[in-house]
Amino acid sequence: MIGRKKLEERYLTVAETKELLERRKAEGMEENPEEPMFYEARVSLEHAERFAKLKPEQAVELKEKLMELFEWMDERLAAKLVDLMPEDYFDIRVIFSKEDYMPTKEEAGEIIRLLDDYRK
Repeated sequence: MIGRKKLEERYLTVAETKELLERRKAEGMEENPEEPMFYEARVSLEHAERFAKLKPEQAVELKEKLMELFEWMDERLAAKLVDLMPEDYFDIRVIFSKEDYMPTKEEAGEIIRLLDDYRK
């Protein structure tokens, strides 16, 4: 976009995205109550509302715990795991199939136990 500069870049979970879009919608309601969001943002918010499995605070906390637990875990992988909430080793293998690192069964078990603590 012309005149826009990227200030920072980080990976968000669907729950964090939902919170961000809800905030933008509230700001938009003040500016233009008839059309508070563009179509793309509205569709993105609907998607986030449908697929967010955790509250934003829980998602951030879980993402940080995953990154602390494993030295090879980066923010992108942690966000992906929080969004998808895999239930077994097979699901984790599918998520990591195109990654450079494949977690062992023990590591996958630790990931699943941690995710189970946050499941509804």
